[in-house]
This record gives sequence, structure tokens and C-alpha cells, in this order.
Amino acid sequence: MELSQIRSQLQVLTNALLELENERGSMCRSECSSTDPTVELKADPSPKASPLYVPTNWPRVGGRENLPSTAELLGSAAFRDRYRPGEEREIYVAACSGLARLSTLFRLPTYKISTCGAGRLPERIKELRRDGYGAEWRSNGQYVVDDKGFNDWFPSHIYLNFPTAENSPVAIRPRALTVRLPITMSATDFDIAFDREVRKAAIDLWVATPEGAAHCAWLGVDPAIAQRSTAYPHGAGARDCPCTEIAILRIREESDRLVKIAERVILQHVAMPI
Repeated sequence: MELSQIRSQLQVLTNALLELENERGSMCRSECSSTDPTVELKADPSPKASPLYVPTNWPRVGGRENLPSTAELLGSAAFRDRYRPGEEREIYVAACSGLARLSTLFRLPTYKISTCGAGRLPERIKELRRDGYGAEWRSNGQYVVDDKGFNDWFPSHIYLNFPTAENSPVAIRPRALTVRLPITMSATDFDIAFDREVRKAAIDLWVATPEGAAHCAWLGVDPAIAQRSTAYPHGAGARDCPCTEIAILRIREESDRLVKIAERVILQHVAMPI
């Protein structure tokens, strides 16, 4: 086979891989079918801005290492002795058309991954819409308002490839995971521990690393665009708060990690070695 034919086939394969990644891992392009695809976030218009493939090792929620199953620990007598069910929290994975544009720009599937009280998810989504969560970023020391598509937040479907363990404190609900906390654990303690693991894949942190900066340079995109903020009312003005819950997640491949993270947080709280 001639070298030119090999190159041609490699290009076809590269294009196919990119299309598969976009179809399976890019958050809500299919769910946001009403989004205007011609609207783009500001970026460097240089030719570098549109390569077909960026060979980057993305971060993962919970860290890059594999997270072993916790089924054996959850089924143990020690866990049954130490765990007493308390209040519930809901883990949700939110998307919007503005975040879909951000994902397209950075070639990364991004979502808002967070928690709320049981049964409160619809109201929490309304709050995100009213606040325009993530509509700002800083450019040359000034906040830039990019509110197109940051007022249509919705809870995305969470795709799990494996059922939860029989004694897992995590249950699968429509567009959310319900976590039954130990009675000795507060919602605040759980949220802090869970958010700490999600932050390992936070896009605002990652673009500030050498690896993330190289990714942005390859694309010709300003990393600051990924460091989003929200303007909340504060007296006569507004208080601009960084968005710390926007993370990189392949929702069809990595949602099981959210279950494992929640289980591990609870196991650590009841002093079960992992």
C-alpha cells in the first residue's frame, strides 16, 4: 500500500473517531436541538482553532486512576453495623446550550456536576436559569457577559453502564442520583467531600495547568473563556462568583464514577478502608 493511501485511511479513521467522540461524549448537542449552531464563543480565529483531533489526556472526576468496585465493602457486616440511613441528597449533571458551545470550542464534554436537597432539583434548575449560571468570564481584567444559552439549564440524563451494588446508599432516579447519607453525616460534609472529587476534573483548574494550557494553545483558544463566573445580586451591584462545578465528563462512559465517588465518600465517613 502506498504512503499516500495510508495517510488517507488514517485521516478517515481520525475523522470517524472525532465524530464518535462528539456523538457519545459531547453533552447536550442532541438534547439542545433548538440551539443555534452558528453562535460561537469568542476565540482566536487563527487556523489553529479548528483541528480535527487534539491528543489530550483529559482529567476525570475522582482523579485519573480507576475506581475499584465498593460492592464487597457495602455488603459487609462492618458496613451494616456502622451505617444508619439519614437525610437524602441528589447528585445532578446539568447542561445548557451555552455550555454546549463551550464544549465545542474546547473540544471537551463539560457539565455542571453538583448536589441539592432531595426533591429540590426542579427548583435548583430554575435558579440556575434565573442567575444565568456561568454566563461570565474575564478578559483583560474585565468581566465579559456571554449570556447566550446560559439561561436554559436542564438536568441531563445520567447514563450508567453498571447497576449499583445491592446495599449501595446510591439509587438511580430520573435525571439524578439519590444518595442516602449516614445519620451522622451532614449535607454540608457530604457536599464538600463530593465536590472535592469532582474538582479533579474541573475545567477552570485544568486550563491553568501546563497540559490544559497546551490543549488551549493547540486550539488557539483563550483559556480564560473556560473560567466562568456568575453575577449574583449584591447590594446595588453584583458579586461575581467563580463557577467551580463545571467539569469535564464523558457522560456515557464516566457517570458510574459519580456513583463510586458518592459511595467512597460515605465509606470513608463511617471509617471503612477503601
